[in-house]
Amino acid sequence: MSQPSSVPPERRSGLPGAPRRDEGSFATTAIRMTLAAVGALLGLGWGSWWLNLGWLTGPNTLLYMSVLGLLFGYLVSGSAASRWGARLDRLLARARALPPDLILAAGTGATVALLITVLINNVLDAVPGFTWYWSLLIAALLITASSWFFAANRHLFTVGRVLNAAPEFVRGGVRDKLIDTSAIIDGRLVDVVEANFLDGRLLVPQFVLAELQRVADADEPLRRKRGRRGLEMLDRLVQQSNVPTEVILDDPGSGAVDDRLIRLCQTRPADLITTDYNLDRVAALQGVRVLNLNQLANAVKAAYLPGERLSLTIAKPGREAGQGLAYLEDGTMVVVEDAAELVGHTVDAQVTSSLQTNMGRMIFARIGADERATLG
Repeated sequence: MSQPSSVPPERRSGLPGAPRRDEGSFATTAIRMTLAAVGALLGLGWGSWWLNLGWLTGPNTLLYMSVLGLLFGYLVSGSAASRWGARLDRLLARARALPPDLILAAGTGATVALLITVLINNVLDAVPGFTWYWSLLIAALLITASSWFFAANRHLFTVGRVLNAAPEFVRGGVRDKLIDTSAIIDGRLVDVVEANFLDGRLLVPQFVLAELQRVADADEPLRRKRGRRGLEMLDRLVQQSNVPTEVILDDPGSGAVDDRLIRLCQTRPADLITTDYNLDRVAALQGVRVLNLNQLANAVKAAYLPGERLSLTIAKPGREAGQGLAYLEDGTMVVVEDAAELVGHTVDAQVTSSLQTNMGRMIFARIGADERATLG
């Protein structure tokens, strides 16, 4: 992204690879304190052993050895803390990114597995050869299988749906919005956000960011240019203060990026922002609320009624014989009858009708007899 140093720390923390100082210091301190405690225990153990052997004497020997082990453990823990602190940070970040319904489903599955284990232990307790390690093995297998089953099928449980809807209630009914690659590259989303037409949070899944980076690293010049433009637009989204923009680590699994986006919208739940017409249709069929920037652009274009007059410059001949094409300032195409020979001329045309299509709005117009006489 361009100008990464200009991104405020509180915004930059949402992007991947940006360390969180508070969590990094916590992870490092936790590792160093743990190793220091281990050193103190080892010092206490060695002091007790040497005291029994008669190598050390005195009532304060164990205290001195414990303090010595504590200091030694803390001093030698620096390299281990710096090495494992970053890994612990990433682990904590992944744990924070887990949706609450997933955690509840896994916990419910583990609880059910423990109850089943108790029943099995009561049945198998009288079987010869059944010992505690068999009970531990059964519990581990049941907890793993039950937690995985409940987590994978959490959408079937009503409690999961209630939890999914809970964040909406907490945030006053405002849903999060997931952004796909096409909406980021398009660039109009930044203007929509800055115009205060969106609220909630804008979420960029990490797999979408990875796809955007692949586009920016492509060999084809045009594709590479579009990818870099997308990174610049994402940088602007992060810097604006109207709506928080975050990169999330949630990934519903393997498959195409569009399929993963739809599944993620269903599980969070969240809305989808895109400019891809095919993704729009597929997501809508699966119950995902889609915010299509192209539809928004078409909706806010000025409506022209039959009879209104427009001053148009004929840009090129139309597809049908005799037609001329002109364009309004917002890009709306105007088909002017009998204007194919007036390319480059500015004419005064009267609107006859308009047509709304999936690609946008088309306006049909006709040059009046007086105007045509003036043009000769």
